[in-house]
Amino acid sequence: MQGVFLACLIAGLLVGVRSMLVGIDRRERRRRWSAYLNLPTFAAFATVLGASGYLFTRFTVLGIAAVIPAALALAAAAAAASMLLIAGWAVPSAARSPPDDRYALQGHFGTVTKTIPEGGSGEITYELLSERRTVPARSLDGSAVGKGTEVVIERIEDDVAYVELWATIERHLQLPT
Repeated sequence: MQGVFLACLIAGLLVGVRSMLVGIDRRERRRRWSAYLNLPTFAAFATVLGASGYLFTRFTVLGIAAVIPAALALAAAAAAASMLLIAGWAVPSAARSPPDDRYALQGHFGTVTKTIPEGGSGEITYELLSERRTVPARSLDGSAVGKGTEVVIERIEDDVAYVELWATIERHLQLPT
């Protein structure tokens, strides 16, 4: 039974990490149930069920008939706390702050098609929904960027894309060796 509880713990932690990285989709939050039944709530339930069940079976003399209801009760309490936190604070807070359209393409890749001079504007091309788009572009730090360079869009403001070199971002993402 410890294996089942460990599997629940690991699954809960993995779902929790995924929900931290991806978040709750803004389209999903418009559905009333999403404030209650969502990935963070499932993650809380599974993590606490797994952790408490494992600890009860490993470090107490309780039989499985007592462990399962106790672990389920603790997991239900964790899920309820998660629901209250999300429905009472996170969803209303997100509803008050609509998405900023300038950052809709943040992280999107593009290619410089017209050199961006130092402190000036050039042009990039990117693909969105199988459609190729071209927009004026400036580098985020004001430096020159040559034609053909891969860039990442930081924001689009007044129809101008502010971009950063992909090589710069890639360097920041590398783990120290």
